[in-house]
Amino acid sequence: MQLIDFVKTNELLAVLTGQLSTSLNRHLNRKFRAAELELTTDQWLVLMCLWNRDGQTQQSLSDQTSKDKTSITRLLDTLSKHSLIERHSDPTDRRINKIHLTNKGREMEDLAMQIVKESFEKAVSGISSKELLSAKEVIVKLLNNII
Repeated sequence: MQLIDFVKTNELLAVLTGQLSTSLNRHLNRKFRAAELELTTDQWLVLMCLWNRDGQTQQSLSDQTSKDKTSITRLLDTLSKHSLIERHSDPTDRRINKIHLTNKGREMEDLAMQIVKESFEKAVSGISSKELLSAKEVIVKLLNNII
């Protein structure tokens, strides 16, 4: 492959992955609003981490979501303002906050995850499992190359 073709392919890949991410976020945000969930995709991502394991540290959530400290703090502030999470000081180290779901935060899991499931099923319709696995492997390799 000539260098110019390689550059064009990479530019196209960057554009397509950016468009995919943006389109999926917009789609999910519309679906959340239509279901009257006051939730963005970034907030959902944090909540999903907590639905998987409640009581995590802010740093752990930052690592899992690839959000910097400022962004994760802002997201947690918003989730707290909407009474979806609470911060509790770690009894052994008061510098560490543990993030816990509220009842309201737990109750929205089923509806939010149903919306996400339906959206992903729509996104992957007509794509074979083999194609999805190949795409995932390529994306993981790309990420590993730049991390």
